[in-house]
Amino acid sequence: MKVFRGLPQPLRKMDCAIAIGNFDGVHRGHQALLEEVVHAAAERGLLPCAVTFEPHPKEVIPGKGEILPRVNNLRDKVLDIAACGIARVFFLNFNERLAHMSPRQFAEEILVEGLHARWVTVGEDFHFGYKGAGTVKDLQALGKELGFEVWVSPTLFHGKERISSTRLRKALAENDMWEVTQLLGHHYHITGRVVHGQEMGRRLGFPTINLDCIPVDRHGEPAVRGVYAVFVHGLAPFPLGGVATITCRPTLTQGQPKKYLLETHIFDYKADCYGRIVRVEFIEKLRDDKTFKSLDELRAAIAADAQKARSIVGLAQADDLPSNPIG
Repeated sequence: MKVFRGLPQPLRKMDCAIAIGNFDGVHRGHQALLEEVVHAAAERGLLPCAVTFEPHPKEVIPGKGEILPRVNNLRDKVLDIAACGIARVFFLNFNERLAHMSPRQFAEEILVEGLHARWVTVGEDFHFGYKGAGTVKDLQALGKELGFEVWVSPTLFHGKERISSTRLRKALAENDMWEVTQLLGHHYHITGRVVHGQEMGRRLGFPTINLDCIPVDRHGEPAVRGVYAVFVHGLAPFPLGGVATITCRPTLTQGQPKKYLLETHIFDYKADCYGRIVRVEFIEKLRDDKTFKSLDELRAAIAADAQKARSIVGLAQADDLPSNPIG
């Protein structure tokens, strides 16, 4: 899959089918939308594409400025979109100019002139243009006038409630990993490159691999934090069990600016993997992160976490865990 920051250059434009959305979390509702694009593109001889926005419009629209914990980092967002069969994803900078476009300007300048859209799908609650003035009916009318089909994807439900990024964030905040898995269709995961750390885990007897790609809100706070039983993908032909912590290291960095890391102790693994791309898959939360009075107390807590995580990932059937490819 090819990733574009902005619109493609004229020579790279191709007639395409497009899904439009924020795609934060790429949950089952998003997946259904993206799969519809792939199917429509194949039927019509078009290129299957996705259009999304960075930053999230709700973070920058005047009067809203919401604080939204990001579910995905950009790598996972791209990989999860690609897993649905999308050939190109376009990240549009949600700046003042884009925010002030009228619905017609958006359709003409972005969809038709910018992307050569011939088929477009959106969710039932889609709004576009300045202050969200454009509705699905407006998009359909513009499509008839400007030469592209519009398909409105029906809302997908799990239980009695619709599947949404808001519901997904709520489940993550409440540590309901079972609910998260139902909404995503797979375990929650974070993918990134292994970086060098301070090797404190090694000195405590529990060496870790470190990722600094935690998705956070605009104040630097993550959607999830604490200690989890996990599987790690990308270092062996099969998932490796471990215990992971999303932490700002409160015991070791008191008084310093907060920066969250994903630190994972992989059971019975000793190879050098700096620079490798790995995916950490979250199975069950063990406890919240906390400050300990001493390194000995911290070491004892890590040992207890590891023992509990071993029992959890030992019971989980790794071969049955859905996992998108990483790259």
